[in-house]
Amino acid sequence: MMTDKQITGQAGEKIALNYLRENAFKILHTNWRQGHKELDIIAQKENVIHIIEVRSLSSSFFQQPYQTINKAKQRNLIAAADAYIQRYKLTQEIQIDIISIVFNDSQHTIEYIPNAIYPSA
Repeated sequence: MMTDKQITGQAGEKIALNYLRENAFKILHTNWRQGHKELDIIAQKENVIHIIEVRSLSSSFFQQPYQTINKAKQRNLIAAADAYIQRYKLTQEIQIDIISIVFNDSQHTIEYIPNAIYPSA
């Protein structure tokens, strides 16, 4: 049985995929895994690979969904992105984006944040 958090997460990922397709992104992978690392969505637009973390909440009363990405999660995302790049021997530009979705009753708001996470040297 799925938890409310899992249901919200899955609904958010479907909305994110629709948003990306409507905005001319080509979806390459969803829920890509290597070991314990996971990337929600990998998409391409023009010659840029976008690694997209989807964050969904049923309320933004306390914080916005993107604010739930702490330093540890950022490090995990960067490590997973690196694993993806190595696996597919990518040479084009890569960026890590966030799609933040808030559900309010039967409505939702979506915020796309390009280049939201940068690997640090």
